[in-house]
Amino acid sequence: MLIFKKIFLVIISTLSLSYAVDDFSSERLLGIEVGYTTVNSTNEIGFNKTSNNVEFGIKIGAQNEEWRTTIHANFMKAQGRDYQKIMLDFDRFVWASLYKTDNIILKPYLGAHVGWLRYTDDIALSDNGLAYGGQMGLALTVLNEIDFDLGYKYTVADIIGVDDIGSLTFGVNYIY
Repeated sequence: MLIFKKIFLVIISTLSLSYAVDDFSSERLLGIEVGYTTVNSTNEIGFNKTSNNVEFGIKIGAQNEEWRTTIHANFMKAQGRDYQKIMLDFDRFVWASLYKTDNIILKPYLGAHVGWLRYTDDIALSDNGLAYGGQMGLALTVLNEIDFDLGYKYTVADIIGVDDIGSLTFGVNYIY
């Protein structure tokens, strides 16, 4: 079953990126993000544990007026655990204020993500597996080449030791 999930994730990622390159080649983006993250987990005896810390990440992708597709890698260390996420995001811009008089373009978005989550513990425990979820936020275009993102991501993990992850993120994207 694990090999099936990996193959499925690779196929979806490859198809999504090839679609993004064909349709979004005029607006590619490269970005960084930082967020405040809460990880909820349940240990083997049923004890609930919550970890909070700062998460850092990088992303690359493409967008047009309606859609944005990105791949991002995020890293966090909290209470003796290292977390790494590699996710494929699909965002739909709900609307955009695209009037010629606007200095700042506001674009609220809703989206989904799927990817791989891995954690390692100080006492040599580790696990990895499928993670998926949704996100919502606001993208602010302040220059033709710069976007700011403020959003919330909720991720559910299919691994032992991590139940769900909530992240409030801020990102800066360079559009080229």
